Amino acid sequence: MRIILESVYRRPGGIEALYELMRERSTEADQHVNISHRALPPFLEHARFVRSKPYRAWYLVKVDGLVAGSVNLTKLNEVGIVLHPDYRGKGVGKAALKLLLNRHRPLAAIPAHRAGHWLANVHPLNERSIRLFTGLGFKLKQHTYQL
Repeated sequence: MRIILESVYRRPGGIEALYELMRERSTEADQHVNISHRALPPFLEHARFVRSKPYRAWYLVKVDGLVAGSVNLTKLNEVGIVLHPDYRGKGVGKAALKLLLNRHRPLAAIPAHRAGHWLANVHPLNERSIRLFTGLGFKLKQHTYQL
């Protein structure tokens, strides 16, 4: 199994590939896999978001040439990952995150704004993601609540 990261910002068809991943994710019965979206946005809204380059780095995860997911880094040193269900539990996520974290370093800390280390926001009931990040050495830092 050959796993590579390909920049979303440079790949023709990257916006469409991300949208298909989001479409698949929005149909999952277990909504604990998703902390950012509750509904699939219209394609044009999604395309505008991607073209605005909201992330420091954003890659498609490709396995043997096929899109298996995406990984990203925010300007706040947050790490994100989305994998198509067909690729979960096969080591793809761990390999993709290792590639990402070996390719980039955390940005310097800015007190009261940005930590100087990697962070991952994970739904507390998403056991698969918790295992993935703790298996890479991430430690629980906080629980966040919303109203």
